[in-house]
Amino acid sequence: MVNQSNLDKFNYIYDKTYQDIFKYVLIKCHDINNVNDIIQDTYLELWRILNKKNLIDINIKSYLIGIAINKIKKHYTLIQKVSTISLLKKDLNDIELINTIDDKICIEDLVVKNDEWDTIWNYIKNKKNKDIAKIFYLHYKLELSIKEISQELDVSESYVKNLIYRTLKELYSLFGEGV
Repeated sequence: MVNQSNLDKFNYIYDKTYQDIFKYVLIKCHDINNVNDIIQDTYLELWRILNKKNLIDINIKSYLIGIAINKIKKHYTLIQKVSTISLLKKDLNDIELINTIDDKICIEDLVVKNDEWDTIWNYIKNKKNKDIAKIFYLHYKLELSIKEISQELDVSESYVKNLIYRTLKELYSLFGEGV
């Protein structure tokens, strides 16, 4: 049975920390497709801990970042161990089979029709340079400035601008100016 005070505390912590933890995990992950799984595992671990002991709310964000770091390490260690699974092998078109599985990424706030966005987002996240998807998400979803993105990803501002403008030009040529 769920303890109501633990549920209330969890919801409070979740609401207070989600954006920061999401941003941290997004920046630290090698592949944007892993972010939601790691976030889910991080908050599931928090839930388990809340049911075992009483946490002090003073440094909860730092505590969650610590959990997220461990989940990221665990996730990528596991990925390395199972890299021989057939889903990670490439098909005849040199595309990893795992990338052909449809996944749901919720980005509703962008001013693009949903059907157009799905096509555009799949195109962006399957680019060889994984920084492109991170930068687009940080800039257009989380509304970080180019300077903030360059600091978070530890890259130059010109690199961030270059990826944004080059990709936008590519998107315009593929999907039209109305994108």
